[in-house]
Amino acid sequence: MAYDIFISYRRKGAGAGVAGELQSKLENMGYKVFLDVDEIGSGQFPEQIEKAISECKDFILVLSPGTLDRCVVEEDWVRREILHAQNQNKNIIGVGLPGFIMPEAEALPDPLKPMTTIQVFSWTHEDRTASFEKIAENLVSTQVKKKKNRHKLIALVPTALILVVAALLLLAKKPAAEPVEAQETQVVAATYAEVQSSFEFHVKKAVVLTQNLPYVFEIDESKKLLSQSALDAESLNHLMEGINEYDEAVELKKKYPDKIVDTYDVESKKENLLKLRKSYFDAIVSDINTMILEGGTQFASEDLEMAKVLAMPEDQHVIDSLEIIIN
Repeated sequence: MAYDIFISYRRKGAGAGVAGELQSKLENMGYKVFLDVDEIGSGQFPEQIEKAISECKDFILVLSPGTLDRCVVEEDWVRREILHAQNQNKNIIGVGLPGFIMPEAEALPDPLKPMTTIQVFSWTHEDRTASFEKIAENLVSTQVKKKKNRHKLIALVPTALILVVAALLLLAKKPAAEPVEAQETQVVAATYAEVQSSFEFHVKKAVVLTQNLPYVFEIDESKKLLSQSALDAESLNHLMEGINEYDEAVELKKKYPDKIVDTYDVESKKENLLKLRKSYFDAIVSDINTMILEGGTQFASEDLEMAKVLAMPEDQHVIDSLEIIIN
C-alpha cells in the first residue's frame, strides 16, 4: 500500500499524542498515513521506513522540545528519517509543540541545517483546529487530491449531461413524481447512526486513554518534591489526548443536538479532566519552585516544558515568570 503522508515523531513526550491525532484527522480526510506505531510489521525496520518515505508525498515532523537535539547521533532514527525525506525531496512540514524552539543552523549537524528553513506550524491544545487546517492546506497531497477531483468532475460532465437529458425525458412521460418520503426517512436514519457512532467513538477513546491516570499527587514533605506517582510523559499524553477526544464529542453534540443521545455526560467528564489538568499543573509548578530554591535549575527546566504543555491561557504569566527565573 502506497502512502500519501509520513509522520515522524519522538515516542517520548507529547509528540506521540499529537502524531496520533494528526494521523486520525488526516485519515478521516481520506489520506493513507504512515505512523510507525501502527504500520511497522515484519521485516527489516529500516527498509520499511525508507520505503514508506519514498512512497509518500508529504513528510510531517512533530517537533516537541528537544526533538532535534539527539539528531547529532548519526544512528538516531528521527535524523535518518529526516535525511531520507530530504534526499527524496519530500514536502517537509514541521509541527511545533509548546516549548519547541528551532535551533540555529550552527547548532545542527551539516546535513540537517536545511531544517531551519522548513515551515513550522505551532500546535497548541487551544488552537489545534486552526493549526491543522493550515497544515492540510500546505500538503502536496491536498493539492494532488484537488487536482484529481477536478479531473474527475471534468470527465463526468458528458455523462452528467446524458443523465440530465434522460431524466427530463422520463419526467415528460410521467404526470407526477413518485413520493420520496421513504427515501428521506432512510437518509435521516443513516445520518443519525453516523453521527451517534462518531460521537461514541470519541467518548470511548477518551475513556480508554484516561482510565488509569494518577488522580492524586503524593508530595514528600521532607523534600518538597513530587513522589514517583507524579505525572510521567505517557500519562501527560493520555490526559491531553483524552481532553481532545472529549472536545470532539462536545463539538458534535453542539452541532447535532437532535441527533445525539448522550448517556456519558461528556461535558462533565471533560470538566473533570480539565480540573485534573489544573491539579497537575499546580503540582508541577510547586515542584519547580522547590527545585529553584534548592538550586536544581536543570531539572526545573525539564519540568517547565511539561508545565507549558499543561498550562491554560490564564496560567501563561506563571510560565513567563518561571522561565525568567530558570533562564
